[in-house]
Amino acid sequence: MFGLEEVSLEVQEFGVEEVEGDEEGGLQETIEETGSGVTKIKNVEEMPILTRDETCLVYKRCLLKLANTHIDYKCKVKGCNSPISLRTGNIGSALYIFWECTQKHLAHKWCSQPLLNRRLHGGDLQIASAILTSGNNYAKVKLFADFLKLYFPSISKFSAIQRTYLIPTINTFWREEQLGTVESLQGQEIIALGDGRNDSPGHSAQYCTYSIMDNSSKKIISIITMDKRETGKKSTNMEKGCFLKAMEDLRDNGVVVAEVVTDAHLQIGAVMKNRFPEIKHSHDIWHAAKNLGKKVVAAGQSKECRPLLEWSRDIINHFWHACSLATDIDSFMEIWCVIVHHIVGEHEWSMSYSSNFYGENKCQHGPLEGEQKEWLEKGSPAHKALIEIVFNKRLLNKIPYYVNFRSTAELETFNNLILMYCGKRFAFSPPVYRARSQLAALDYNNNVDRMVKRNLDGTVQQHRTFNKKSGRWSVTPVKVEKSYRHVDIIMERVVAARLNDQEGMSQPVVFDIDDPRRLSRTIAPIDPKPTTELLEEKVSRFQATD
Repeated sequence: MFGLEEVSLEVQEFGVEEVEGDEEGGLQETIEETGSGVTKIKNVEEMPILTRDETCLVYKRCLLKLANTHIDYKCKVKGCNSPISLRTGNIGSALYIFWECTQKHLAHKWCSQPLLNRRLHGGDLQIASAILTSGNNYAKVKLFADFLKLYFPSISKFSAIQRTYLIPTINTFWREEQLGTVESLQGQEIIALGDGRNDSPGHSAQYCTYSIMDNSSKKIISIITMDKRETGKKSTNMEKGCFLKAMEDLRDNGVVVAEVVTDAHLQIGAVMKNRFPEIKHSHDIWHAAKNLGKKVVAAGQSKECRPLLEWSRDIINHFWHACSLATDIDSFMEIWCVIVHHIVGEHEWSMSYSSNFYGENKCQHGPLEGEQKEWLEKGSPAHKALIEIVFNKRLLNKIPYYVNFRSTAELETFNNLILMYCGKRFAFSPPVYRARSQLAALDYNNNVDRMVKRNLDGTVQQHRTFNKKSGRWSVTPVKVEKSYRHVDIIMERVVAARLNDQEGMSQPVVFDIDDPRRLSRTIAPIDPKPTTELLEEKVSRFQATD
């Protein structure tokens, strides 16, 4: 395997617009579209020849051996009678076999793939569609093909197919599916779960994806992507911008939002107060419990407060318990503040922690049996540290955000699915990134209602998993395999788009009106110098000096 192009998967930008070459590609001669050995797809009715047929891997020598078995060894052209031999060539992923004599008289021609209009081979179109819809990247699959010595379409052809047919088809299909989901929500007020995801960690992100999920159906009803060039090249402003676009998207689709659940993002909190004061804003309870746990662990780092660490899990569990039972601030305070008494072995007290006295001012648990944890000493540094955490002013001010006991855990699962389509180690052009995010939403929505697998006795199959952080084993139900019916529809529509296309893929590239590349060529804060000038300025620390 010599002469393979070196690929840097970390910096490869997929979806970058390439300079288009001739659509025919490899063979140096013009291929006629006629002949009994060439399957031509002329219209949408003949499309199943390509989209519903099965594909197999055939080795060239084996195929030529078959082609040689039924060969007429003499040319039939009048006056020629020269011997017939085989010649092969390829265009992209397609293989051609020519039966011709020594005088170049063509006796027969065969192509391994159906041929679409203007000589685009169906295999090239299907390969490009499969790469994108499966969440793969061209460079990695091309490397796989090179190792296998498999004919494969070029990067320029892949980019042209992706730009011309795949991205518009995916955008349209997602819009149709989104409207169908939204129509089922008409006439009701929904609880919207929202969360943002950057395409890279830290403050160097180029893209932000903001997803909104319906709390009842658990389906994605809006997904917005934004480039940092749209926010003055400031990554920290992208989540706020995406959130505003997502809320406008729901409003334009006629969705009535009664409550929005997000994490404790300060900019989104300000937007909710100023732009959407009529909508209830709640915070994700999991993030709140996680932050509370960090405070308890931080407080227990000093030697005198070390005993508090043994109660950290109990404190967090009690916070979950208080949020799940509380209906307002008063009921939350009556339940939450119990922990400062229970932890020192005090299970009844006289004072009330709510503005309106109610409750029994005692722990709600029954008689304590068996071995108990060692109680903290009342008034000890550990106890005082806990009191400061429980009565922290910032925590108490956020109680109204917790009493509805909402969680965005399902959105975290969806964010993990986005990684399958938009890995954080790869760069994508803005249209490609948006299309890949939409594919993730289509995948999630089409499989969110999957049934669980059952054993022969009717019990649910369980799968064991180990959590490294907690150090415990747990079980989760096993679901049936995913269905990718939406991918079949997309690939069929892509073929139909090609058959109905009257212009082809060699048209000049024109950015959409909302494409962020119109604002700036790169996401760098300054424009690049010419390459020759940068090369002259480059100095290596290891370069020998006179």
